[in-house]
Amino acid sequence: MRRRGSTMVEGALVLTSFVFLLLGVMDFGRLGFAYNSVTYAAHHAARFAATNGSASGHAATLATIQTNVQNNVVALDTTCLTVGVTWTPNNNPGSQVQVVVSYAFKPLLIPISSTSVTLKSTSTEYITQ
Repeated sequence: MRRRGSTMVEGALVLTSFVFLLLGVMDFGRLGFAYNSVTYAAHHAARFAATNGSASGHAATLATIQTNVQNNVVALDTTCLTVGVTWTPNNNPGSQVQVVVSYAFKPLLIPISSTSVTLKSTSTEYITQ
């Protein structure tokens, strides 16, 4: 009987460790997915802005680029998303457009601190139209 009780205690300790390890791996997977999604959205928005310059007839604005980013981010909370756009020197063909997308990622398992982890991606393109 004593052996059976020790096996249950050891099993509970191992199972607890395994579950925390599994949840940690899943949380890092969420982090990787969020970063990949933010990077994709930044690249796609920069491409959108580069092909919709002032000569295109439908010039991209900060609002249309923000909408483009929000439409390309899947399964993330869009309220934690910030988008910054810089045109150098302006929105004419040959100029540069830089899109910066930031996302405040909140880990589920391990609260690192009271604040969230900021994921940031920058993409720069030359305006073609």
